[in-house]
Amino acid sequence: MWQGLVLRARSPEKFNHGLQCDSDELIDTKFKRIIKAGQTNFCEQVVLYPEQKISTKTAGNLDQINAQSTASIEEPVTGSLFVRFHYKRELDNSDTHLDVGAHLKAAYVQLDRDAVALIRILTESELSDQSIN
Repeated sequence: MWQGLVLRARSPEKFNHGLQCDSDELIDTKFKRIIKAGQTNFCEQVVLYPEQKISTKTAGNLDQINAQSTASIEEPVTGSLFVRFHYKRELDNSDTHLDVGAHLKAAYVQLDRDAVALIRILTESELSDQSIN
C-alpha cells in the first residue's frame, strides 16, 4: 500500500491522465512537484512519513490557491489496511448557483477510490510476479 501511495505522490499523472507532473529529487523525506492541470499549475511540497502518511501543501510564496492534503495508512484490525484521505483548500464561492465544495469532494472521493483500486491491482500483480519467480 505504501509504495502505491508513494507512486501516486511522485507520479500523479499515472492515476489521473488529465495531469502532468514534474517532481524534484527526493531529499530526506521531502520533494517538490509541479502539477499541470490544463492551463493551471500548482507547486507543492510533499513530505513522506514512511509507512504512515504522505502530506502535500501548496507553496505559499506563489500566486496559487492554498491547498493541503494527507493520505494516511491506518490498521484498525491487524492485517487490514485502511487509507484515509484528507483535503483542505481555498474555494471560490462567488458562484451562488454552484456548490463548488460538494463537486470537489465528489471528485476527490472518486479519484481516491480509483487510486486505491489501481494500487490493489499493482500490489496483486507484484505478489503474483513474486510467487511465479
